[in-house]
Amino acid sequence: MTTDPVLAADAQACAAARLRGATQALNVFDRRSPDEQERACAFAMALLAAGAEAADWTLAGLPQPPPGQPGGPRRYQPEVLVPVSHHSVLLLARTAMNLHIAGTRGNQRPALWARLARFFSESLPASHPEMVRLRERALNARRETADTAPPVFDGLRWVLDYHRRQHGEGAYLTSIARTNLALAYRHRRGETDLAMVTSLAQDEVRARTARYGPHHSVTLMARSVFAQALLLQAEESSDEQERRQLARRALTEVTDIRAARDRLFGATSPDAAVSRRHEARALLLLGEAALARTSLELTLAFETAHNSGCETQTIAYTHYQLAKANRDLGDRDRARAHALAAVRIFTLHSPGSRDARLSASLLAELGCQHERGPQPARQAGAAEFVPGLPVNSPRGKPVSAPSGPAAAFRCGILDP
Repeated sequence: MTTDPVLAADAQACAAARLRGATQALNVFDRRSPDEQERACAFAMALLAAGAEAADWTLAGLPQPPPGQPGGPRRYQPEVLVPVSHHSVLLLARTAMNLHIAGTRGNQRPALWARLARFFSESLPASHPEMVRLRERALNARRETADTAPPVFDGLRWVLDYHRRQHGEGAYLTSIARTNLALAYRHRRGETDLAMVTSLAQDEVRARTARYGPHHSVTLMARSVFAQALLLQAEESSDEQERRQLARRALTEVTDIRAARDRLFGATSPDAAVSRRHEARALLLLGEAALARTSLELTLAFETAHNSGCETQTIAYTHYQLAKANRDLGDRDRARAHALAAVRIFTLHSPGSRDARLSASLLAELGCQHERGPQPARQAGAAEFVPGLPVNSPRGKPVSAPSGPAAAFRCGILDP
């Protein structure tokens, strides 16, 4: 340990640069499988333990660093430890949280992000740019669970204004904040909210297309939000002609997005899977249930393989659309199987959410009843309903089914 102030400052800068470099490298795991993200999170925590000043990271909602993790204290011993108040530590901890939440239920994530923000608020001022972005991430965790409470909207509007003031109207961070606000409107779906989503999304598509081109990944994200807005308008329209026009427009848009994502990320990527689900929604609106089912079955196979069998919330959306496609094709047994899977996974990740209610309503329409007790419902042998999809925890490790009638799904012949 050096005692010279200049050398110490230089050593700390080098140590902080190592943490920042590790953060950039670990960010590539954002789209990997939950198992890979779990290992990457353990690596990040070992680096924090070795390179940052001592801290109880469990107070921040993060797991304890594992003993003997490669890259940990035995292999990485910097001359100077980086203070917890340094932005490089916050960035690595934020990346570790991104990786950690892949193995948690959706409704647990807002509290974890809030804990991380509180943890760093003790060492960094609220006005610090990285603290603003951390609070922004905590707000978006609430938005991702369809939380449409006024504080969420107030916070997202404040963040958008902040980025406008600090970076300008056309800046990337401003663009992301505007898209997140549009997504919040999409979740709320008030009287004028869909029009607001469409307007914000169109503005983003124009701005990003002008700056990055129509097939850049950043532009594709905005185009996907716009396509979803069209689909929602079509699904809620009572006019058959308008519904079909909107659906055709959405299908044209999302098919181009999906083809671009196939080229950029591969056909099995999560981004391409999202676009295939959107294609299927448009096809269902146009009465092409057989084509929709084929696309969704491919999507389910890709998602299951990518997630190593983990039942992430995104898979529930695929099951829900497959239930609708099979219902429209007259295959009620398969429709019930997929609706049941959707209800079970939505109940696990976001009980009481709009998605859980919609899937339960579809299940009831198909002649089934779902009884839910105080604990998230699990069903032993649920893999029998959809071959090849095991009943797993979010990390992909088997979960024992809860006992007692409150934990059971009642669905006629599908009830094990």
